Amino acid sequence: MINLNGTILEKHKAAISISNRGLNYGDAIFETLRVSAGKIYFWEDHYFRLMASMRILRMEIPMNFTQEYLETQILATIEANGAITAAYRIKILVWRQEGGLYSPTTNEIDFSVQCSDLQNSFYLVSKTTMR
Repeated sequence: MINLNGTILEKHKAAISISNRGLNYGDAIFETLRVSAGKIYFWEDHYFRLMASMRILRMEIPMNFTQEYLETQILATIEANGAITAAYRIKILVWRQEGGLYSPTTNEIDFSVQCSDLQNSFYLVSKTTMR
């Protein structure tokens, strides 16, 4: 399941336009985070980095795009994908709505929240050495 602009859809039913600005011009940002047992690790840090990146790109941040709203969207997406007690990797992707060529015609955004299962709930240190 995937969350597209606040609507939970099956992944194969979620669609974006071929004119998507993120796809055509790299006019998008993403944030990847870890969730385990319903707890979003370092959520405040991830949220503020996402907001700072959106400001740098001059994206219009909707009034409802609060830390609480996005947390609700993340948890709803996880719930739709299975047990809330499992460990997940979450990817929040934000892109400017289509319009314009190199210069956008709007600063309004669309977003998605995707999750994938993690094998381990914890961060592990590899004992192998890099050469």
